[in-house]
Amino acid sequence: MDLSDILEGLSPLCSVDSDSAYSSDDSVIGESHGDPILTFTELPEAEVEDPPLEENQTRDSAVIHAREYQLEMFEESLKRNIIVAIETGTGKTQIAILRIQAELERTSADKLIWFLAPTVALCEQHARVLRSQIPAVQIKFLSGADGVDTWTDVRTWDDYLRNVRVVVSTHQVLLDAISHAFVGLDRLSLVVFDEAHNCVGNHPGSKIMARYHSHKAAGLPVPSILGLTASPVMKSKLEALEIIEQTLDAVCKSPTIHREELLSIVKRPTMHYVFYSQQEYPDCTSTMESLAMVYHSLDIYKDPYIIRLQADDSERSRIALKKALEKRNTYVFQQVRSLWRKSGEIQRELGPWAADYFISATVDQFLRSVKKNDQWFREWQVEEKQYLAKALGNIRITRPPPFEEDATITGVSDKVNALVQELLRSVDDTIGIIFVREIATVTVLAHMLSLHPSMKERFRIGTMIGTSNHAGRKRDLSILNKMDGHQDLEGFQNGTLNLLIATSVLEEGIDVPACNMVVCFDLPANLKAFIQRRGRARMRDSKLILMMNSPTTLVDKWAALEEEMKKRYEDDLRQVQELAEIEESEKGGTEVLYVPETGAHLDFDQAKSHLEHFCRRLSVRQYIDSRPYYIFRRMHTSSTDFPQVTATVVLPMSLPPELRRIEGSSVWFSEKNASKDAAFQAYKAIKQAGLLNNNLLPLRDEFLSGVETRAGETEVQERWSPWKQIAHAWDRRSEFYQRRLKLIDHHGDLMGEFDASLPVPFPNVPTFEVFWDGLKTWTVDLTGEVKVISAQNLLADQSPALIDLAYRHRNFEVRDTAQVLHFRSPSQDIPFQQLVGQKCLEKASVDGSAVIRDGNGYPFFFKAWLPTLDPGCPVKDELQNQPTDVPWLMLERWSRRRNFLHPVDQKAFLAAPRKPTQTVYPAHLCRMDGSHISNACFGALIPSIMHVMEIHLVAAELCDTLLKDVGYSDISLVTTAINSPGTGEGTNYERIEFLGDTILKTFTTATVTANYPHYPEGYLDAIKTSIVSNSRLCRAAVEAGLDKFILKKGFRGNKWRPLYVEDLIKADADTAIKRQMSTKTLADVVEALIGAAYLDGGLSKALICMRIFLPEVEWRSLDESRDILFDLTPMNTELLAFLAPLEELIGYSFRNKNLLIEAATHSSFGFVNSTGSCMERLEFLGDAILDNIVVSVLWACDRQLDQREMHLFRTASVNADLLGFLGMEWTISQAATEISKDRNKSIIVTQTEIPFWKFMRHVSPEMGKAQREAEERHALEREPILDALQHSQGYPWVQLAHLHIPKFFSDFFESVLGAVWVDSGSMDACAQIVERIGILPLLRRLLADKVDVLHPKNQLGILAGKSLMTVQYRNEVRVAEDGSRELFCTILVADEVIVEMGGGISPEEIQTKAAWEAYKILKARKDEKTIQDEVMTT
Repeated sequence: MDLSDILEGLSPLCSVDSDSAYSSDDSVIGESHGDPILTFTELPEAEVEDPPLEENQTRDSAVIHAREYQLEMFEESLKRNIIVAIETGTGKTQIAILRIQAELERTSADKLIWFLAPTVALCEQHARVLRSQIPAVQIKFLSGADGVDTWTDVRTWDDYLRNVRVVVSTHQVLLDAISHAFVGLDRLSLVVFDEAHNCVGNHPGSKIMARYHSHKAAGLPVPSILGLTASPVMKSKLEALEIIEQTLDAVCKSPTIHREELLSIVKRPTMHYVFYSQQEYPDCTSTMESLAMVYHSLDIYKDPYIIRLQADDSERSRIALKKALEKRNTYVFQQVRSLWRKSGEIQRELGPWAADYFISATVDQFLRSVKKNDQWFREWQVEEKQYLAKALGNIRITRPPPFEEDATITGVSDKVNALVQELLRSVDDTIGIIFVREIATVTVLAHMLSLHPSMKERFRIGTMIGTSNHAGRKRDLSILNKMDGHQDLEGFQNGTLNLLIATSVLEEGIDVPACNMVVCFDLPANLKAFIQRRGRARMRDSKLILMMNSPTTLVDKWAALEEEMKKRYEDDLRQVQELAEIEESEKGGTEVLYVPETGAHLDFDQAKSHLEHFCRRLSVRQYIDSRPYYIFRRMHTSSTDFPQVTATVVLPMSLPPELRRIEGSSVWFSEKNASKDAAFQAYKAIKQAGLLNNNLLPLRDEFLSGVETRAGETEVQERWSPWKQIAHAWDRRSEFYQRRLKLIDHHGDLMGEFDASLPVPFPNVPTFEVFWDGLKTWTVDLTGEVKVISAQNLLADQSPALIDLAYRHRNFEVRDTAQVLHFRSPSQDIPFQQLVGQKCLEKASVDGSAVIRDGNGYPFFFKAWLPTLDPGCPVKDELQNQPTDVPWLMLERWSRRRNFLHPVDQKAFLAAPRKPTQTVYPAHLCRMDGSHISNACFGALIPSIMHVMEIHLVAAELCDTLLKDVGYSDISLVTTAINSPGTGEGTNYERIEFLGDTILKTFTTATVTANYPHYPEGYLDAIKTSIVSNSRLCRAAVEAGLDKFILKKGFRGNKWRPLYVEDLIKADADTAIKRQMSTKTLADVVEALIGAAYLDGGLSKALICMRIFLPEVEWRSLDESRDILFDLTPMNTELLAFLAPLEELIGYSFRNKNLLIEAATHSSFGFVNSTGSCMERLEFLGDAILDNIVVSVLWACDRQLDQREMHLFRTASVNADLLGFLGMEWTISQAATEISKDRNKSIIVTQTEIPFWKFMRHVSPEMGKAQREAEERHALEREPILDALQHSQGYPWVQLAHLHIPKFFSDFFESVLGAVWVDSGSMDACAQIVERIGILPLLRRLLADKVDVLHPKNQLGILAGKSLMTVQYRNEVRVAEDGSRELFCTILVADEVIVEMGGGISPEEIQTKAAWEAYKILKARKDEKTIQDEVMTT
């Protein structure tokens, strides 16, 4: 094997994939003071090569055509699993494309092909190429950016992968999917491993193949494997090849038949050597010496990090403090040390000019940033910036002379001069990369070359370095680049730049064009780096330039380089190999957590990342550090020379006490394995506690995944009609039900009585009003006694005759046959079609008791007999020729309405122009009905009466079937609950739905908290959401069959037609007619029925109703839930001394003091005390209790509030800003004493007010700071807010938002309220707490004074919406010239800028303030336009 084969055979140790949420992180969790993580990691990555372009292989529209050696490898891959081993730049990707296309042809559509690459950047490039080459199938690139870590059930994965044939991802993504049984190996038909040499050791690719081998050994189906690599041997040992082959169950193949063609494609650069002289330890410049003095004079005890750790004094901080002091290791110290080290490196490499420039530029940049308070060092603590700025200000800097004026100054190193000369000798079309070891060197060297008189006209220079990809990581002091290099990389790719100076980040993994010159400014660190750099110079006649400081003969130098590179490479591996061998010998790490039901399993190496993910999912609240951390203990044993380690992992306080601290099961040689052991034991305990699902993921995700997506509308059953059933009952029954109906006029006098008959029991129809016109309101009374009569005694139905009397003039077709609802006068015979206009008029007989009809048969009420026509009376045109000296009649028009169930709009009735209600008509042209007028009036009302009866029959059917167990006594509540808004029935469900929603959420909250006593608040909230979500309630309505009882359409009198028994019997009863209905309506009706049940029979009936619709929930009464929760808390009658005033303040004495202690304990307190519980579960309860109390008050308000009003007043009463403010106002006096300064030394007693919020226990410095800042704002702004709350006609939304009180203030009050409920079981006791803090008094004031509580954003939206205009909010932070930052909000209405406002301290506050100003502007415009319109009309 020659040297080139050895170099090609060596490649990266591993590649780092940070894409998946479960990628392993073996560092100990704690506050980081290390260097930033780089976006383009300096660790080795793989490369997507640009296949070389020759005359017989072209790129056209990104389509790559295969060469013969590629086809040879493709054919081999069809026969068996292979690893294709060919050099960089020869088109391995094209072989994979061919293989994928073949697999697509020969496998079914349910199979997947998975393409694996080590980095996200590579995956993106592969996906792009695959999509261009195989456009006919769906190809998806899957990464952490897709939220893959939140996909917690098979359904989500199946939905994502539906119709997908090829997936591109990192190895970790597929490993997680397989481990959690989301994607089975049997679903994969082909797996492609790019950079296959990485699949060694604990690499995710190796773990995927371990699953593969297990399946294969068990006789289960496994996918085909295709590996791609330029260097299958990771180490300089040929045995490694066998390991890779065994791991991938494949044989390594290179072209044999077309080997010559392959060799002709590979264009290795010629190697050139540039020698320079360099001092090993050059003298420091005066600036460097000053920097060293500043560093050595730093006092570590004044370092802000040390001061913060001393003040914190928690277990975690004490561990960190000891470590920092022992190693003199704080972030500031690291930065100054790093600056010193890098300046020395730059001096050696580039010369003293560069070192002075680097120091001065770095210091200037930092001091300028601190002064302007810009974003460059925003992650730093303010105290750290000030501390470091003070130190750097003491450096005596000697400014270097302008470089561009004299590039030959002695301050430039020989190495730089040698580089310049080499660059100047290069050909005109040179495209080159200069690889440099240090980031700082990249920046300074690029600066020097760009200013060099001989270079700046020849080369267009850019830089490429890595930058932090973590928003919370602090920026390195010495990074001078304000760009991460992406822009320069683009310029290099498109030809704008022709020389790129880069760190090793560009060695592989980033797609760059082939170059004809690569300069190794520093010798490659190892053979792998040499190979990767050489691979970048793959144009024809390219050069690889190695710069060296020890001149020797070419052959001797190369041999020395080879030996040095081998030695350095092996030295790098030795320590890692020893540690790996030790860890491999610790066999305890082979334990696996396995779930037989799903096949999910988690091994020793996965536990740590999974545990951190689990803890992160517990809470997303501010000021809560939910990360696990590890405590290590070392011990020496006589059996080994090395100390061994055990670890304990500490978990968040929101978990049960028994899960807070979990110890590892064994002792280890490394902290890494010890922490993995503890994490594994913790994850196992968490699974045993029932907090993980069978995919070994947090249950919270599973609960939330149960919240179905909800379409706007869905198809449901047609509304059930009772009339078909009643029609059939007329033929089947021998006994019938009869009830006397009374029609009472607006004076309270009886107009008429009629017997209504049905073959089924009558529903309880309450008395209701009918509205004849704008002046007459009559009453229909159906509450009379029900009689049961036989068929022989049932007289004929008079409904057709009654309807004919009322509607004959409208050509209303009526048949003389029985209708479904019989009506009959008990005292009058009313024959069909014989009484209309039956009699002639005689003065003596005309008394208003009968309907008068004109010549066209139109009905009128008789008002007066006129012997002759008064000349002043208006007469219709067609009557102008009638004699006036004969009798005429004064008549009142018959109502034109057909729907008499709704009152006439009085304003419209009085304001609208209309015909006179009275008219005159010649008596000789009129006729009179032969029936009393009440019969005709009643006939007109029959459609409306039948509709009311139908609604109550529907409600009765619902009560007798689905809701039978509830036992509603007041059917009107049910008719209200099933009436949708918009039916026009005079009532709808909105009000009681609001009440039912509150009751449902109260029961749900109490039930889930009692049923899951060890679940953290995040889990409980997810379960509650899955139960009360509209999507679940919608499904409940459909599954229970409620949909067929919901009234969506109102009564339309003009479309009503008689319902005949014979027609309904003949009708097809099996027609499955469907209708569309809003899914929210379905959910709302469920909540409305719960509210109706509560109003009908209290909480017990509401609970029965909930059990009917949500049977899967193990519902408990509030008392039962409360008893369970009370018994769960260990009894304690002793209260912590400092909490005693809190009991006095709230006015409630706890039986179990532990409940108050728990309510007052923030989860951050777990670092101090890991035995108790925190406030989160009680706050979850208290939130529902508070809502319940407030809604109860709103419901009982003297004036009936509609749903919108109740919602607005509830929001105004329970929003977090108000609760926080009232919690700051709610104080208890406590005596404070001082000693007088006079001779008597008397005691001075004063009263100090302790606000409620100060009783919360926490150990978070950030929370403390937030509390202090809120207290300061409150002291300045409380008076105007109080005045507005007590006296204003508007609600102080803007002022409250400006206070910016953190949410934990309101959380504390809700947790105390929850604790009172658990301790007392009394809503009244809780209401007293709500009264004492001031919520209920404020609510009563808002109601009594009818305060406008609409939020400014809602007011603006409503006003704009009336004109169909859209509203946009745009927030931005602006930096002023003095460096100060200010938050601004711009509001656009219909794309017009209405207001632009600054001065906000939070986005919500500035949006609220801007919305109020925009509303006032638009309102003024509207008022002005209204005035102008009025002027124009007058």
